[in-house]
Amino acid sequence: MRKVTSLFLVTAGLLSGFGCGDDTATGGGNTGGSGAGNTGGENTGAGSTGGNNPGGGGVGGDGAGPVGGSTQNFNCDPSTETPPTLALSEVASGFDNPVSAKSPPGRPDTLFVVEQGGTISIIDGGAALPTPFLDVSDAIVSGGEQGLLGLAFHPEYETNGRFFIHYSSSDNGLSTVMEYHRSDADENVADPDSVQLVLQHPTAQPNHNGGDLSFGPNDGFLYITLGDGGTQGDPGCDAQNTDNLLGKISRVDVDAAATAEGYPAAAGNPDGGKYYHLGFRNPWRFGFDPCNGDLYIADVGQNEWEEVSVAEDGAGPLNFGWPVREGAHDYPNNDCDPEPVNPVEPIAEYPHKNTPICGGGSGSISGGFVYRGSAIPSLRGWYFYGDYCSGDVYILKAENGEIVSAPVSPGFSLSQVSGFGQDGNGEVYAIDHNGVVNRIVAQ
Repeated sequence: MRKVTSLFLVTAGLLSGFGCGDDTATGGGNTGGSGAGNTGGENTGAGSTGGNNPGGGGVGGDGAGPVGGSTQNFNCDPSTETPPTLALSEVASGFDNPVSAKSPPGRPDTLFVVEQGGTISIIDGGAALPTPFLDVSDAIVSGGEQGLLGLAFHPEYETNGRFFIHYSSSDNGLSTVMEYHRSDADENVADPDSVQLVLQHPTAQPNHNGGDLSFGPNDGFLYITLGDGGTQGDPGCDAQNTDNLLGKISRVDVDAAATAEGYPAAAGNPDGGKYYHLGFRNPWRFGFDPCNGDLYIADVGQNEWEEVSVAEDGAGPLNFGWPVREGAHDYPNNDCDPEPVNPVEPIAEYPHKNTPICGGGSGSISGGFVYRGSAIPSLRGWYFYGDYCSGDVYILKAENGEIVSAPVSPGFSLSQVSGFGQDGNGEVYAIDHNGVVNRIVAQ
């Protein structure tokens, strides 16, 4: 993929409440941005569609139908038209610092909203249900970049009721992935008792936790993001150190036999370890394109650049370069020996700028999803992402080995773009950290 550095604005809004500055010795308090206070931490770790690495093409492709036998209603028909002006339609509000929203297999019209404070709530029939699906607030530490950060439903959730969450443990602050089950009596309530530890890993500081989860649509393995540990510039080069899982996307097999330490590494991981991709700073939100299996990753930057990368389906394990590369630029980290060779370059990047919420020269990217809905046919294949600090939302599209884009007239604004959501019909939602879930619609 060819990278682009000019980005196309969907909306610009004002943010307030969290800082987005560089890291400090003790970590920031960002839910999404760098340094002092964002939903996703300073930078959201990046991935690439292939960048300088040849990589494999997507299996499904536009028009081929969803990969992996999904029971969801994704529309993979191609679109060659320019997207329309977009707007927001509020679906529900009042959530506790929401960061993500997903539909479980078999319930494409229902959204499960991940709230940083420790609950998962349900939007069904256009309204939030009064009772949370799950409340783990007693098991987590929340605030800044810590809390309940990720959710993934097993591909066979419709029949087995298994789901997985990623949170900061109240016992020790460790990044923790745990398995739970849906209640047998009520599909809108989870069994409150955890079932199995999936993975647990220490982090140097309370920031840069990554925290996202997703199942690979083709391989059925669980992908888990962790940031580089939180200290400015990643001293010690943990993101390149294969002896730990910091600054990496891990991949585990939750259908294999588990032990007290969790599930085993997925087949095909490098050296039999649990990590798969490496070289991230803070991968804040990632998403698979359900129509071809490509993985889009947003990585929050350190001093100057926010980036989007893609790991093409079939490309194998990849190295995305941090901390010797920030976006498509060299970063002066002298602790990496040897340095990565030909790291994957981002497909898009944008520079930091002065913002009301984060202060001078800041940015904090929040990754999203590829639109695969039917309500806006001309939007199919376009990937959404945004910036927590500026409130800007962007789109891009990978097509025939190139990155194409089109300007979309401003149609809406957000205050704090903490993440995005996608339902089982392929529709995309923009999430405001102040508690609102909005559907993206044509104006």
